Order: sequence, then C-alpha cells, then structure tokens
Amino acid sequence: MTIGQRLKNIRLALHLKQAEFGQRIGLSQPTIGQYEKETRPITERVISQLIAEYNINEEYLRYGNGAMFCHQPTDLVTELATKLQLTRREQQLLLAYSTIPVDKRERFLDFAQDLLVKLQE
Repeated sequence: MTIGQRLKNIRLALHLKQAEFGQRIGLSQPTIGQYEKETRPITERVISQLIAEYNINEEYLRYGNGAMFCHQPTDLVTELATKLQLTRREQQLLLAYSTIPVDKRERFLDFAQDLLVKLQE
C-alpha cells in the first residue's frame, strides 16, 4: 500500500471528505486528491501537520507500520473519564460524539445547547 492509499484510508476512517480533511490544515480538496492519487508528493511540512491535527501514527502514514492513529478515541475517553470521574453513560456519550462527522457536529452542539437552556428554565 502506498502513502497516498494510506492517507485516503485515514481520511475515510475519520469519515471526512477530501475538502473537510484538507481544510483543517489549510489545504484544498484538489491538493488532497493529488496526494491520494500520488500525482503530487506530500511534503514533510504537510506530513507533520497531518500527524499533529489528526493524531496519526507517523510510522503508519509513512511506512504502513502499526496502528493508524496514536490513540484510539476509546483510550482518550477512558483517560479523560478517569481524570473527570465520568460515569459509564457519560463516556458513551463522548464516544458517540467522536463518531459524528465533523461537518455535522455543529448541529448536534446547537441541539445540546438548546436542551440545556430548556432544562435550566
């Protein structure tokens, strides 16, 4: 598997379109497409930005070794749950939120905020 194919697999695992994936690090949809098709080489700067923004395992991205991401969402939620003393249901809510595509999270947050306001009345 090539670096372009691994990049595409990462993007798909995050449930992001090329434009959404690139936007978070200041790249256009055509640029991401070129990286995935390997018609344009991925620079070291872009690799560093991708690793930092998406918590990608560098060994996986470059060579296909190891897990795709450094920490799985469940690991991070478990760590956060311990620090914040979250219940099992609260942990499940965080995990569910992490699976919502980024472009749909704003709608969920609006709903949650409206719900909180109504509960406080």
